[in-house]
Amino acid sequence: MGTARTFIVGSLGLSSWAAFLLCGCASAVSGVVCDPDCPGDQMTPVDTVDTSDPNQMQLYLLDESTAPGAVCLDGSPGGFYYRPALSPEHSTDWVLHFKGAGWCYDEVDCLGRATIQNGGQFGSSKSWPNISDGWSSGILSASCDENPDFCDYNKVILLYCDGLSFSGDRTDPITVQGTPVHFAGKRIMDGILSQLLTSKTFGLDKATNVLLTGCSSGALAAYLHANHVQNTIAASAPDMVKFRVAPDSGFFLYHKNIVGVPVYPDQIQEMFKLSNASGGVNQKCITATTDPDEHYRCMFAQFVVGDIDAPTMILNSALDAWQTSCIFTAALPTDFPNQSSLGTNGQCSAFADYRNCSGNPNNCNTTQMETMNGYQKDFVAAIQGSAAYTKAGNGVFAHSCHTHCEALAAGWHYNISGVTMQAAVSKWWHAATAEPAVDNRHLPCVYHTTTSPHTCNPSCPG
Repeated sequence: MGTARTFIVGSLGLSSWAAFLLCGCASAVSGVVCDPDCPGDQMTPVDTVDTSDPNQMQLYLLDESTAPGAVCLDGSPGGFYYRPALSPEHSTDWVLHFKGAGWCYDEVDCLGRATIQNGGQFGSSKSWPNISDGWSSGILSASCDENPDFCDYNKVILLYCDGLSFSGDRTDPITVQGTPVHFAGKRIMDGILSQLLTSKTFGLDKATNVLLTGCSSGALAAYLHANHVQNTIAASAPDMVKFRVAPDSGFFLYHKNIVGVPVYPDQIQEMFKLSNASGGVNQKCITATTDPDEHYRCMFAQFVVGDIDAPTMILNSALDAWQTSCIFTAALPTDFPNQSSLGTNGQCSAFADYRNCSGNPNNCNTTQMETMNGYQKDFVAAIQGSAAYTKAGNGVFAHSCHTHCEALAAGWHYNISGVTMQAAVSKWWHAATAEPAVDNRHLPCVYHTTTSPHTCNPSCPG
């Protein structure tokens, strides 16, 4: 057998995820076909997708030898789903999507995320399916009727299992209740990009057009890492002519709750310190924030979006369904940041009198609706207060529908004054970099306070 080398591998049965495969130039190991030209970095996973189904994507897990320390909270390897371009003319066009799934907020919460919360899938790769047919609607749809601009691009889902939007960069794990917990989101992101750029299986180094997106905490990752991702790809892809960013529902406000407590900012500040994220976020923001105690503010889109180099399209509800429950009407657990329960992941909708209202604004009374409109007003002000708002090449589609991650679902067709989100993104994507931001700006209406339903945009769900 030739010199043994270890490479990124397709999932070969997640019950044995740690049994990474060795592949030499002279022979192939079962399930992996080595590149006959060597250095052996092209492979065919055991479980292969049905190529007749454009929505199926293959799981690839990172290998310790090529992506050292790129592990989930529980120490299992990070990874991604990949589907090649569906047409030859788009073989060098890419959509890179950061998966979202919230955050953990202290040591015990992160242990719970890796073990019992949601079956551990947001903190471990052990249960990830080998093949996925998800991520098949909206901006990720393979239907060119639904998604005419990006339907047949190469598609990558950067899977999320680190607890802080691919930002943690702690060298060694911490021990929580006798169990190691790792914070390596940045290394996972870098490991994925490295494999996409260096392995002949993928070919990101040949990219000409790249859209970076994400949903929820994954959209926040797109804001935080846009410059890093762009620079990393540009260094290896000399033919790249377009790189743009369109995060979906990642503009989480730096905002107090309805009684004036900074619940969400405190949670993010705790995780920023715990995971050593100062080197894992936008470094322009870190440099501009002279007080190290305030560096955690660089985890918020409103303080980062103005520092993004690439043209950026903000896609978000101005009265986001997650934010009304988990920022505006949330409370801190009584034992935060030293929780004892593995099952506690923040306290959303903590105020009983606001619970129905925060879950659906049409259930709000007049006073409550005025309060919710105040949050929406603050949201719009945060966008307008950023340098990104007037930067040429940028845009915004901030609607009033009480939804979350809508660009992956029916919200892709919500409209503002007759312009759908899809149409707004399409216009922005094809526009010149120097196009004035005002030409791609779509802002929300204000909810009715005294009439029912309160919804002001007829394209919103009831």
